[in-house]
Order: sequence, then structure tokens, then C-alpha cells
Amino acid sequence: MKKQTRSEARDAAFTQVFQMSLHEDDMDVIMNELLEARPECETNLGYIRMIIDGVREHREELVGLISENLKKGWSVSRISKVSLAILKLAVFEMKYVEDVPAKVAINEAIELAKRYGDEKDPVFINGVLGSIYKELS
Repeated sequence: MKKQTRSEARDAAFTQVFQMSLHEDDMDVIMNELLEARPECETNLGYIRMIIDGVREHREELVGLISENLKKGWSVSRISKVSLAILKLAVFEMKYVEDVPAKVAINEAIELAKRYGDEKDPVFINGVLGSIYKELS
């Protein structure tokens, strides 16, 4: 089994953060399903678990930061579940994961948006995260 890259692990973590937003099932069940579908995740389980637990633990704060950095007239309820999951993951990494530079978290979020979102999501996510980046710097 080939070793999974951090980007691949982030992708897997995103799918789990997204699952969590749909149904707060038992995370062990969700993790077991992930490992069945993507056995290579075993090599990055610690990282994936840290993202999932961190996003869940800091959800209020992450959503607050996202909300404060939306354009006037926007609210978090207007953001698609995919974009919101990507934003929460990226903001968590920017604030709490020391070995991930903020710019890497932003670039990776844009890549996830290209893969899972619609055509406007990458620009939207870049704008929100750019604003949060300035606030955190």
C-alpha cells in the first residue's frame, strides 16, 4: 500500500467533515466506512482524526470567523454544505495546525473546492480565507 500524501489525507478529512455536517453519527462508524473505502488513509489516521475532532470541537468559533469574513449581506446559511465544510477545515488548519502554513491551507481549500464544489466556489473560498488570513496575521 502506497503512503498517502498530506493532500490526500486532507481530501479524506474533508469528506468526513462533510459527512459530519450531514449527520452527527457515531464518528467511529464514519471512520470505519472511510477506511473501508480508502484503506490508504490508515497512514494518516492521526491527522484525519485531529482535523475531524478539531473541527467538531471548535465549530462555533470556526463558523463565527467565517461569518465575520463574509461579504455584506451574506450569512453562513447561504453557503453550500460543501463550501462550509471546506472553509471549516481550512480555518481550523490556519488557526490550530502548526505544521501547515496558512497559505498551504488556503491553496488546498481551493483545490478541494475545484474538486467538490461548483465553478464559483474556488473564488468564493479564496476570498473568505484571504480575509481570515489577514485577520489572523
